[in-house]
Amino acid sequence: MEGRRIIKLVVGGLGVALIVGYSFFMLNDFVYGPRIIISNPLNGYSTTTPAIIVQGRVIHTNNLSINDAQTAVDLDGNFHSRLILAPGYNIIKVTAKDNYERVVKKTIEIVLVESRISNIEYGMGIGTTTATSTEKII
Repeated sequence: MEGRRIIKLVVGGLGVALIVGYSFFMLNDFVYGPRIIISNPLNGYSTTTPAIIVQGRVIHTNNLSINDAQTAVDLDGNFHSRLILAPGYNIIKVTAKDNYERVVKKTIEIVLVESRISNIEYGMGIGTTTATSTEKII
């Protein structure tokens, strides 16, 4: 008799463990929610090139937008998008939404330092002299 009771307890325990494990697997997306991991560029980045690539990875997401424009995500959750920066201070908004309409947002602040080269020609009698000055605009 005692052996049958032990077998019933073991089988019952395995059944409960199976149900709990399956429930955790099914609720994993709901429990953790969407996540955004941005690998490039870093927040506070400063550049002289107006074209940049924003790239990273999303987890538990079915909708991703960068500056309110839909962005494609591959099967592993990786994304990349090319953006053109305005001179000076730029804010890039990355927004992800999951199946349960939960939203997570990240912002990246980038400064485009524009380098302006101006050529001023001075007419000096017989020849012409060219002066070049470089100034940085922030």
